[in-house]
Amino acid sequence: MATPAPTTIMTEIGLRLTNITTANGYNTTVKKIEKARLEPFKGYDLPSVNYWSTSLGNERTIYDDDNRTLDLYVEIHDITRDEPFTDVADRLAADVVTALNRTHTAPKVSDAASYDLNSTVSDLAFDGYEYEIGPGQAPFAGALVKFTIKYRTDPFVMTTYGA
Repeated sequence: MATPAPTTIMTEIGLRLTNITTANGYNTTVKKIEKARLEPFKGYDLPSVNYWSTSLGNERTIYDDDNRTLDLYVEIHDITRDEPFTDVADRLAADVVTALNRTHTAPKVSDAASYDLNSTVSDLAFDGYEYEIGPGQAPFAGALVKFTIKYRTDPFVMTTYGA
């Protein structure tokens, strides 16, 4: 049986998030990346990323194509003490948006953008982000970044058509 489209898409998302390194021109190097993690990260894991999808929408066309939308959330955190948490969060969110628009084979910030997740989707739309800050003696700053992914499927197979 074929891999379900959301699984294929989320695998590509995970690969692209591994691009976030200072060697590739990003603001930070992510230490840990998890898919749909329920437990919060510890300080020694930071900077870290957690990503998941929350809902899948479907609209059938007259040509029997299923046009899907997948809501994606990417949470990224880092430790901060000396600078405003909003500045840290802005940099982290910029890293996520940039990384998701680069392939894992051309991952640098300076590389050409790729919006179709290796031809698995028709659009990866950045919807915005919210600031996050943690309390205590080792506070973290972060962003919860939201995207809407659009793709088409064969309704009888449930895999992606591509762009």
